[in-house]
Amino acid sequence: MNTAILRSALRLAGLAGLALLAEPLSGLADTAAAGYLGVSEQSALALGAGVVTTTTWLLTPLMFAQTTQIARFRVAGDRAGLQAAVRRSAALAAVWGLVLACGVTLFALSTVAEGDARAYLLVRAAGLPVSAVVLAGYGALRGAGHVSDVTALALGGAVIHVGIVVVSVSMDLGIPGVGAASGLAQLAVAAVGWRMLARRGLWLRTASSGSGRDRWQSSVAAAGLLAVRSGLLGAATLAMTAAAVRSSAVDAAAHLVVYQVWLLVVLAVEGWKSAAQILVSSSRSDAERAAVERTVLIGSIGLGSGSAAVVFAIGPLTMQMLAASGEVESAARTIWWLSALSFIVGAVAFTRDGVEFGRGTFGVNLIRIGLGTCITVVGAGASWSTGDLRWMWIGLPVGLLVRALWPYRSRRGPGHASTISGSRNPTTSALGLRSMSATSSVRPLVRRYRTTPDLDVDDPATTFHRSGGRP
Repeated sequence: MNTAILRSALRLAGLAGLALLAEPLSGLADTAAAGYLGVSEQSALALGAGVVTTTTWLLTPLMFAQTTQIARFRVAGDRAGLQAAVRRSAALAAVWGLVLACGVTLFALSTVAEGDARAYLLVRAAGLPVSAVVLAGYGALRGAGHVSDVTALALGGAVIHVGIVVVSVSMDLGIPGVGAASGLAQLAVAAVGWRMLARRGLWLRTASSGSGRDRWQSSVAAAGLLAVRSGLLGAATLAMTAAAVRSSAVDAAAHLVVYQVWLLVVLAVEGWKSAAQILVSSSRSDAERAAVERTVLIGSIGLGSGSAAVVFAIGPLTMQMLAASGEVESAARTIWWLSALSFIVGAVAFTRDGVEFGRGTFGVNLIRIGLGTCITVVGAGASWSTGDLRWMWIGLPVGLLVRALWPYRSRRGPGHASTISGSRNPTTSALGLRSMSATSSVRPLVRRYRTTPDLDVDDPATTFHRSGGRP
C-alpha cells in the first residue's frame, strides 16, 4: 500500500467528511427550533423533512457526475472543455432542481393536509433549484482539486442556516421561517461559490472544440444513471422505515435511534468514498490509477473495522441517552450489533462506489447498487411480515456484502482522458503507459493534492496545475 497516496486520501477524506457535516448540523438546528416551537410543529417538521431529504438525494448525482467530468478535463489539459462542462452542469442542475421543486409543490398541495408541514414543503421547494446549482458547483470545485473550498462553503452555509433559524424563531415565524432558512443560506453559498468558480478560472468562456451535443448527452446520461441509483437507495431506506413503523411504535423508535447513529458514522465512510473518486478521476495513467484503487480499497478495510468498533463502543451509552423508554432501548439492542457489523463490509462497498464514480463506470455501479438494495428490500419485507426488525438489519449488511464482493472490473469508463502523452485515445494511452512503474506515476498525483491549484484567469495560456500539468 502506497503511503503517499494514503496520506492524500486521508486529507481529502477529512475535508469531504467535514463538508458532509453541514447537512446534519442544519437538520439538528431545524429539529431543535421545531421542538422549541411545540410538539405539533416538530411533528410537521418530521413529515416535511422526510420528503425533502429524499428529494435532496436526487440532487447529489449532479455533484458526483461533475466531479469526475471536471477532473478528466483538468488532467487532459482541456481548459475550454472544463469551462463548458461547468456551464453545462449549472444549466442542467437548474432545470433538474426546477423539476423536483414542481414535484414537491404538487405533492404538498395535493397530499399534505397539515398546515405547517405543507407550508414548510412549499418554502423548501422554492429553494431546490438553488440547492441543485450549489451541488453542481461543489462537484466542479472537487473535480478541479479545490476540496477545501467546498468544505468552507458547506460549513459556512450551515452556520448561516443556524443563524437564520435562530432569527426566525425569535421573530415567531414558525415552521415556514425554519424552512426559509435553508433556501436563504443556499442563496448565500451560491453567490460566494460561483464567485469562487470565476476566480479559479472555471466559469470563463474560451474557444471550445469538439461536439457540444455529445458532451450534453454524456452529462445527462451520467446524471440520469446516478439519479436512478439515488432513487434505489431511497426506496430501500423508505422500505426499512415503513417496516419499522408498521411493527409498533416501540420498534419504530428503536429503528430511528439505530439508524440516525448509523447515518452519522457513515459520514466518515462517505468522506473516504469522495477521496477515492477524486483521486481515481485525477489519475494520469493506468498504473497510477491501479495504485490509487489498491490503496483506497485496502484502507477501506481498516476504516470499516474502526467504524464498527466505534459503533460497538458507543452503543450502551448512546441507546441509554436517545431511547425514550426502557422498551425502546431493549429493542434497539437487538439490532445495534447488526448495524455495527454492516460497516465492516459497508466501507469496502462505499469505496468501490467512489472508485467506479472516478472511472465514470456509472452503469456498472448501478448494477451493484440494484443487487444490494434488492436484498435490503427483501429483508425489509421479511420484517414487515414478521414484525422482527432483525431481518431488515440482516438484509442491510448482506446487501452491502454483495456490493463489496461483486466481480471487480479493472477498466476505465468511456471517454477517460488518461493522457500524459496528450493522446485522446484511451487504448493508445494505456498501451503507452504500461511500462510505467506505479511509484513513479503516483508522485505527480500526490503533489497535485498537497497544494490547491488555481487557474490564472488573466492568462489563457496558463497551466491547469502548477506541478506536472499541461496548458
